[in-house]
Formats: sequence, C-alpha cells, structure tokens
Amino acid sequence: MEFVLLLILMLVIVVALVASRFVDSGNPFPLQRKTSLFSPVERSFMQLLEKAVINEYKILNRVRLSDVLDLKTGISDKARNNTLLKLNAKYLDFVLCDPTDLSVVAVLDLVNNSTKDGHNAVPDWFVNGALDAAGVPYLRMKIKVGYTAADIQTAIAARLGKTVTKPEPMFKGLVKKGPTRPVRSLKPAVSGNTLPVPALSHSQIKAQQTALIQAS
Repeated sequence: MEFVLLLILMLVIVVALVASRFVDSGNPFPLQRKTSLFSPVERSFMQLLEKAVINEYKILNRVRLSDVLDLKTGISDKARNNTLLKLNAKYLDFVLCDPTDLSVVAVLDLVNNSTKDGHNAVPDWFVNGALDAAGVPYLRMKIKVGYTAADIQTAIAARLGKTVTKPEPMFKGLVKKGPTRPVRSLKPAVSGNTLPVPALSHSQIKAQQTALIQAS
C-alpha cells in the first residue's frame, strides 16, 4: 500500500514538471525592445542640458559610478570587494566630460522629490561621499516644469565656481539691443512749394491772443 502511494506521489511530481515545461515557452531570452531609451522627463532635460553646455562639455548618460571612480591601492580585500559592489550598483544620470580627452568634469543627477524613499528623495550618502572624496563636483537638480537652458547653465557654473555672463533681454526670441524704429525728426518737413512756418515770438503770440479775445 505504501509503495502504491509513493508511486502516485512520484507520478504527480512528474506530471507537474512536464506541465511546467509546456507552460514555459522555453525561450532563454524573454525580452523585447523598449519604446525609448529615456523617459520623457529625461529626454526633455537632456535637450536643455545640451543647449546649456553647447560644445563646452561632452555629455554621457547613465554611467556607472565604478566607471567614474577607481579604488585606491593598499586597501584590504574585504574593503575592496564591498566598495566595488557599491560602485557597480550605482548609476549616474549625466556625466559632463572634457570633449578633448573625455576626462570627468562634473556629475549631474535628477532628483524626484515626489517619492519618499531611496535615492530619488534624499541624497545618496555613498554616491555623495564617494564623489566628494574623489574631488568630483556633484550637482543634484530637482525635477520640475519650467527649466530653461540658462537655468541649468547657471547651476552648473555655480557648482564649478564659474561666472555666467547675463544675456541681453529677450524680445520675441530676438536680442533687444535698442529702439525698434527710428526716432522722428523734430524739424518740420519741407516739401514742394510749401514754406516752413516761422516761429513766433512771445510778444507776437500775446498780440494774436488779444486780437482773438476782442473779436469774440
């Protein structure tokens, strides 16, 4: 009797395994292409960032922290392994590099304060501390509507200790540098046979006013 029960149990297990194989397609790559590499917010900010830096910096996206920082020599194997795990697990939104040799100039991360947990809400102590220890300028910008390229340019310059020249006031997309129409001449125009009207003296004006009063 026990043998029969054991046999039934084994049959149930075999049937379950076979059924799971049929349910699973067996495709080792159950993947599909994403519709876009960046989210709409990331794409919009990227376009503004490109306008802000113009050709001064090369912009790299989603770079691992381990690609920006390297371990010092003379540390223990335990410290090396723990630090490498953290470095490989962290990704940076934007890295500004020198266009000539691609050396790292600064790091910029977008921050979404609408959430209350993780790196999106509070500064990541490891990323902030690691970049600070390596002397890499780190800038975090809150995600919001209404950014302009000038806003981002000013924020980057302030973090790098640079000054930004204030642009000329804008008028319908064009730089407003002076009057939009010529100044009219104060002299009376002379055309054809028309003679210029001579200017009257104060006494002549008073005489005309007196004559008008008497006539009335």
